Amino acid sequence: MKKSIIIIILLFAGVALLFFNRMNIDYFDSYSLIMDIQLIALTIILISILLTLIPKLRNPIFLKTLLTITILLISSELILSYKSLQELNRTDFIKNYNDKNCDKLLERFEFDKTQKKFAYFAYGFGVDSESIKLEFKKKYNADVVAIGQGCMGNGKNHCYNIALMDFLESEKTNGNNVYKK
Repeated sequence: MKKSIIIIILLFAGVALLFFNRMNIDYFDSYSLIMDIQLIALTIILISILLTLIPKLRNPIFLKTLLTITILLISSELILSYKSLQELNRTDFIKNYNDKNCDKLLERFEFDKTQKKFAYFAYGFGVDSESIKLEFKKKYNADVVAIGQGCMGNGKNHCYNIALMDFLESEKTNGNNVYKK
């Protein structure tokens, strides 16, 4: 009976995580498919738990297997939740740069220097933000969030990129590290 209660509690946690993920990253097709599979698995586990309430169908090996599968399922949902939180943080960060003229972006750049975290406006189709992030980390030891602008870039964001590159190059030339420890 203890295992059944633990599984039911994990199922409720799984449903909550699945709901959270649906709210935040369901626009990614690959993640949406994973969440559909997780929903089906949660339903099967719930039906299996209900079946174990019948004394004839209660089997300790079955319950252990069910508990293991539930823990694995919840673990996969936790990974998706982590991805959701990353995307939410990235979206919140990007909101600081939307609809700002060059002067406001340069003010924001000065603030970003104090935070030691910068934006980089990348143009083109299918911006690979991870490789841009790694390149800036390797070359300048700077954290950068690449904001894809698509094929038709917004010229006002270009002044931020110029200020960023000038700052990072001057730091590199002067032998300063962006992250002084």
